[in-house]
Amino acid sequence: MADNSEWDFMNQKGSSKSSDKSRFTIDYGFGVICFFLLIPTLVVAFGEFMDIIDFFEYGGDSGDILVWILYTTTIFSILVISGFYFTDSNIMKSDSIRIGSGIFIITISIVNLISRIYDFQAEKRNFGFDEFWLDYLYWPSTHERLELVFLGVIIGFLIIKKR
Repeated sequence: MADNSEWDFMNQKGSSKSSDKSRFTIDYGFGVICFFLLIPTLVVAFGEFMDIIDFFEYGGDSGDILVWILYTTTIFSILVISGFYFTDSNIMKSDSIRIGSGIFIITISIVNLISRIYDFQAEKRNFGFDEFWLDYLYWPSTHERLELVFLGVIIGFLIIKKR
């Protein structure tokens, strides 16, 4: 005759499988949301590109396009790689691709950070902001851009980390 501890163990296993299924659907749903967020990101990126093209009349240069490519690639790569990662795509099944994707996000985010720091110095000169640079970080337009970069680095590390 079986004792109750065996049946309790089997029940715990059964409930664990159902929680894994719900976790899978939450992960999958989050991945799908990442893919859907590519649409508004594309619209905003196109609008920014059109502004850069219009700015050529007022002294813009090709460096502005390169910076736009860097910023847009950072956001797109975070969304695409996160989408593939959370939907358990076959693309992300290989450890080398998963780790390479995480390293790519971290690298492009750090390059983005360096570019933004250079932009901040130029903006400070253009706005005539002579106070301490930490005061400049209180501006929403400044710290929101840094938040994107730091979130990119965090997401890159989370993708590298094995589930």
